[in-house]
Amino acid sequence: MRTKIYLPLVLGLFVSLNVLAQDEKYGEDPESCRINLSTYTEFFNQKNFKDAMPAWRWCFINCPEATKNIYIHGTTIIEYYIGIQTDSLMREAYIDTLMMVYDNRIKYFDQKPMVLGRKGASILKYRPALVKEAYDVFTESFSLGGNESEYFVLGFYMNTTTILYSSEVITKEDVVENYSKISDVLNYQISNASDDGKREKIVEAAKSVEDMFVNSGAADCGAIINLFGPKFLADPENIEQAKKILYLLDRGNSDECKLSDLYMNAAVAVFNVEKSASSAHQIAQGYFKRGDNENAEKYYNEAIALETDLLKKADMFYELGLLYYGNFKNFAKSRQAARSCIANNPNHGKAYILIGRCYAAGGSCGETLVEKKSIYWVIVDQFVKAKSVTDDPDVIQEANELIGRYSASFPSQEEIFWENLVEGQSITVGCWIGETTTIRCIK
Repeated sequence: MRTKIYLPLVLGLFVSLNVLAQDEKYGEDPESCRINLSTYTEFFNQKNFKDAMPAWRWCFINCPEATKNIYIHGTTIIEYYIGIQTDSLMREAYIDTLMMVYDNRIKYFDQKPMVLGRKGASILKYRPALVKEAYDVFTESFSLGGNESEYFVLGFYMNTTTILYSSEVITKEDVVENYSKISDVLNYQISNASDDGKREKIVEAAKSVEDMFVNSGAADCGAIINLFGPKFLADPENIEQAKKILYLLDRGNSDECKLSDLYMNAAVAVFNVEKSASSAHQIAQGYFKRGDNENAEKYYNEAIALETDLLKKADMFYELGLLYYGNFKNFAKSRQAARSCIANNPNHGKAYILIGRCYAAGGSCGETLVEKKSIYWVIVDQFVKAKSVTDDPDVIQEANELIGRYSASFPSQEEIFWENLVEGQSITVGCWIGETTTIRCIK
C-alpha cells in the first residue's frame, strides 16, 4: 500500500528534476531562450541570415548550452557577415567571432577533433597568412581524431605541411612523417567507406595528398625508401601499398629510385598478383641495369610469353639478346634472341647489328688463314642487312662504320689465290656460326 501512496510522489519528483535539468540548459531565462531559438531558426531556414542574427546572438550569449545548432548554424551566419563586410576592422571582428563559435562549441559540446579541423580550415580561408597557426590546429585535431579525421581536413593539413616546408619552418622529416600518417588514415577510410560516393571523395583526397607530397621537394628517393621500406617488409602482400610505392618512386624518374631494392621488390609483388607483359618487361629492365642477370633473363622470358604485340615482343627479344651478349657473354644465345627479334619484326636493323657483333666477339673459325678471316665476311653481311631493312639514320650510320671497320680485315686476293679460292664464290663458315657467305677481298 505504501508503494501505491508514494509512487506518484516519486514520479512527480523525477519529472520535476528532469524539467529542471532541461530548463538549466536554456539558461536563466528559458522562455526567452526558446523564443529566440525558434525565431532565429525560422529565419535561418529561409536563408535570411541578416534577420537571424539578433536572435542567434542572444542565444549564443544567454543560453549557450541549449542546442548544438547554435554553433552549427552560427558558422554559416557569421560567414555570411564576414562576406558582406567592406570595413576591414569589422571583418576581422567577425572572424574573431567565428573562432569563438568554434571554441564555444568545443567547450559546451566537445567533438574537439572535428571542430578543431574545421577551425583550422577557417583560419586558412580567412587568415591565409597564419599558416603556422592553422598547421598547429590541424596537428592537434589529427592527434585527437586519428582515423576519424575528416578527409577534406586531412587535405588542408598536408597543404599547410608543404607550405611550411617550402618556407623552411618544418623539416623534410616532418613532411614525410605527416604524409605517412595522413595517407594511412585515408587508406583506412577508403577501406571502410560506407558508400561509393564518399569513397570516391576520399580517393580523390588521397590522390591530392600524394600529389602534394610528391611535388613538395621532400619526397626524394631516400625519404620514400625510409618511409615505405619498413612498411613493405611488414606487409609485403599489401598490393595497394606496393602500387603506391611504385607510383611514388616512378615520379622520382631516376635510377636511384627505380633500381632500389624497395622498387624491385614492390614491382615483383604487384606482378605476382597482376601479371602483365609491361610490368614483367619493366622488372626485367631493372634487373638488367642492376646486373642481376638471372632475374633479368627470367622476367624477359615472362614478358615475351605474355606479350601479344609483335613489335613490342621483338624489342624484348632484342634486349634479351643484349643481356646474353654483354652480361652472360653467351653469343650463341644472343644470336638466337636476335633472330627471334627479327622473326617478329623483319625490319629491326639493330638485331642484325647485334648478330654481327656476336660473330665478331665469338672468335674466328677454321685452320687456314682465309678460313680464320672468313668470319669477317659473315660479320659484314649482318651489317649490310641492317642497312637494307631500316630507314633509321642512326642504325644506317652505325652499320656503315662497322662495315668499314670489319671490311678492312678481309683477306687479300693473294691470300685467296693461294688457297685456291675465287672472289664471288659461295662458302660456308663453320664452327657455331654455320652461315653461308660470299668470298670478298680487301679493297
